[in-house]
Amino acid sequence: MTAVSTLLAPDCIRLELSARGKEAAVKELVHLLADAGKLDVNAVDRYVDEVMGREKISSTGIGSGIAIPHVLVAEVSAITMAVGRSVKGVPFDSVDGKPAHLIFLIIGPQGKNNEYLKILSKLSKYLNDRGFFDALMKVETPAEVIELVEERER
Repeated sequence: MTAVSTLLAPDCIRLELSARGKEAAVKELVHLLADAGKLDVNAVDRYVDEVMGREKISSTGIGSGIAIPHVLVAEVSAITMAVGRSVKGVPFDSVDGKPAHLIFLIIGPQGKNNEYLKILSKLSKYLNDRGFFDALMKVETPAEVIELVEERER
């Protein structure tokens, strides 16, 4: 079983998103993954369209300041993750109507449904811990984000 922390890389974590809207935030996170070599840089718009298509079905803004946009696509070979934080918050059509402050973007390959769902479940469980959420809001480096997740997994 894949640990959430193994999907995180410092160059795929942005501690202050410049985006002020849902699609802009998704695009910013997809660009992080593409710039890090985890996604095809020439297919950024297609990945954004896939994620936003998923968002039209049902918002991944789960409330309490958290959004976990996610999608399975044919073109990727492994599950990838980017993390964005926004102190101001990004409107994400969340169930509670509040903006998202922590956004975890997950893009996985079609056919890896079980692993993908387990990662989504674990991440949701971790983020429901308000102490964990608060700690993520206070970290000062991407490495600290990874350390917090590793601690949570122990």
